[in-house]
Amino acid sequence: MVFRSKEQMRKALIKYGLLTFRSINFMKSEEGRIRAKCGWPGCPWTIYGAYSSRCSRFQVITYEDQHECGPNRDNHLVTAKVIARRYEHILRANPTWKIDSIKATVLKDFFADVSTSKCKAAKKIVSEKLLAGLKDEYTKVFDYQLELLRSNPGSTILVGLNPEYMDQNIFQSFYVCFNAMKKGFKACRRVIGLDGCFFKGACQGELLCAIGRDANNQMYPVAWAVVEKETSESWEWFVGLLIKDLDINDQGEGWVFISDQQKGLINAMQNYVPKAQHRMCARHIYANWKKKFREHALQKKFWAIAKAANREDFMYRKAKLAQDTSEGARDIMRTEPKHWARAFFPVGSLCDSVDNNLCESFNNAIVEARFYPIISMLEKIRHKMTLRVQENRSKSEKWTSSDICPNIFKKLKVAIKMTQFCDVLWNGKEGFEVKHVSGRGRSYTVNLDKWTCSCGYFQLAGMPCCHAISAIYKSGRNIADFIHKCYSVEQFKKIYEHCLEPVEGQERWPISDKPRPQAPGYVSMPGRPRNNDRKREEGEAPKGKKMSKHGTKITCSMCGHKGHNKTGCHKNPEKGKKKNAFLKKTGRKMKSSEVNTSSLSCFK
Repeated sequence: MVFRSKEQMRKALIKYGLLTFRSINFMKSEEGRIRAKCGWPGCPWTIYGAYSSRCSRFQVITYEDQHECGPNRDNHLVTAKVIARRYEHILRANPTWKIDSIKATVLKDFFADVSTSKCKAAKKIVSEKLLAGLKDEYTKVFDYQLELLRSNPGSTILVGLNPEYMDQNIFQSFYVCFNAMKKGFKACRRVIGLDGCFFKGACQGELLCAIGRDANNQMYPVAWAVVEKETSESWEWFVGLLIKDLDINDQGEGWVFISDQQKGLINAMQNYVPKAQHRMCARHIYANWKKKFREHALQKKFWAIAKAANREDFMYRKAKLAQDTSEGARDIMRTEPKHWARAFFPVGSLCDSVDNNLCESFNNAIVEARFYPIISMLEKIRHKMTLRVQENRSKSEKWTSSDICPNIFKKLKVAIKMTQFCDVLWNGKEGFEVKHVSGRGRSYTVNLDKWTCSCGYFQLAGMPCCHAISAIYKSGRNIADFIHKCYSVEQFKKIYEHCLEPVEGQERWPISDKPRPQAPGYVSMPGRPRNNDRKREEGEAPKGKKMSKHGTKITCSMCGHKGHNKTGCHKNPEKGKKKNAFLKKTGRKMKSSEVNTSSLSCFK
């Protein structure tokens, strides 16, 4: 057998070793010759190649093709480069591929045990390759903009450059609002959730999003934008474009915006839509409040206050909280209740939500896309939105059993079940007096002609509460006649009537005459990269299968006292040896400030 060069023969031998699960050692590898043998001790397999004058090629001179060994799991040929080259397509599609899964896959395919550091090095090789391709994608953002405008006319696609470096054409922002999503949102309620999330891969920046609510109380993405940072300027830029796209007039009167207490967003709301109702996610307010008031029993009382539909119930629930912690009842009012308490929401929004969970759902839905470079990320988000519209269109065709959307019907069934505790007194016309026979035994008045209940929920949400349903049953009417049309299947179909149009591949994109933007500077943060997707709040359920040890009081196994373990215990004979060995190795002398006082805790 002959080869064009020594390097070609070397690659062939490495491929042979990987396919036969045997470790090949190169004994002599010079410019004109190469010798290799099996890595198993005593195995006679050997090969020798060199340049030959007979054919002027690199030729096999000696070959002993006999193995007296079995497959070797300690195969040093399975390097980080080999792993990266073999599984690059998987790591690109799934950047969160776990190290243990990589090890198991390598063992199955190569019959080799690889270390954790080797798998991490392979992931790093792929990520660096992605980072190299990142700059190339930034140069095509104007071409991508033209293609989106060509394929989806009427859309708003904007590219922003950093004004501080206009001579260098540094990329800064990218705004996307498809015409189909704008048209579909006109059939939705005037409720928008705003939030931002970080990118997770080589692309540095944040993604801002505006999420509406469809007739089934599911998320309806309206617009999203790539920005450098989540600042007042970026939020004002995003909100300003959103107002123009959705035709929000009269300074936002009649509109509802839900956010997570971002200072920059609060400023943007005050500047652009001062008359709009600005709600703040009660879950984030509770997370801040809980840092000081940690008792688990207070959790239900907080949410009872936030979800009370009228001010009398709000004050009653607040008084119940004050019985346990008067300071907590005062601190809960630091944020004005009109931003987070249902009792203070104005009527007419047809939305009783006190949280911003739909934005969190959108951020979670695109979590894989956030690992990719700029255009790949935006394309994955577009693919998901296209698929979502198509699936919802197909799904709505099967909803023939009821005129009400399924999620709304589920909430309605909960209210219907609660009517067993309601006693109704009817005046013969539109007036009803409904009394709860359980709990505090409160009475509420219902007017079916005006669609109102003194509990406040009927007129706020646009669907009957348990008191109104009891009155409907008493008068022999149909519940469906008292549910707002914004929750109907017909309205759901109107929302998803408009579809996103397909986009051509990169090779067929129009070429922009604008200068090619450059990628923004990538700053590597100090320390080891975080493994978790996000920082979880205190008390939130852990991601894995094991409970966190946070808050656990440890006990020393040597002295039996709490507050330290045996590593820092004064009775541990190994403690002094390790300290002296460290000082001897570094050549330092122990200072008085370096004395470990944790071991003295057992004498307290």
